Amino acid sequence: MTQTLGVALRSLSFFAVLVVAGCSAAFSVGDVDAIDFPTLSLAETPNQYLVCPPDLCREAPADRASPIFSVDETALRAAWESLVAAAPRSTRAAEFKDGRQVAYVQRTAVFKFPDIISVEFFALDDGRSTIAIYSRSVYGRSDFGVNQKRIMTWLEQLAEALEGRAGR
Repeated sequence: MTQTLGVALRSLSFFAVLVVAGCSAAFSVGDVDAIDFPTLSLAETPNQYLVCPPDLCREAPADRASPIFSVDETALRAAWESLVAAAPRSTRAAEFKDGRQVAYVQRTAVFKFPDIISVEFFALDDGRSTIAIYSRSVYGRSDFGVNQKRIMTWLEQLAEALEGRAGR
C-alpha cells in the first residue's frame, strides 16, 4: 500500500467514525451566553436569522418583526417549549433572566453541526406577548437558509398551536 493510499484510508476511516459517532463531540457548542437583544451585533456571515420586536434590537436590523400573540407571556413560553421539545435533535442549552430567555441547540441530521437558537419572551399590555429569536450557526459561513427556514416554520407552528388553544 502506498503512503498516499494509507493516508487516504486513515482519513476516510476518521470521517466514518465521526459520522457513526454522530459528530457531536467533534462539533461542540461550548458555553452558551445570554443575548442582550438591544445591543446585539450580527456577524458578517449569512448563517443567522433575527426576529425582533420593533425598537428592541437597536444595533442589529431584524430579518423580520416579531409577531404579537393574543396570550400572556407564560402561555407563549409554554407553547414554545412544547414546540421545541418536539423538534428533532433539539436540546435546551441554557436559561437566563428567570426563564424569560432560553437558549437551545439544534443539530443537523447527518453531520450534527450545531445551531444555537436564543429566545426571549416579552409581556405586553392586555394579556398579549411577543418574542425575540436569534438563530445562528456555530460553524461555517453559509447555512443554505436553514436558520431562516427553522424560525419561520417554528413561528408558524407556534401561531397554529396558540390558535388551537384559543379555540378551546
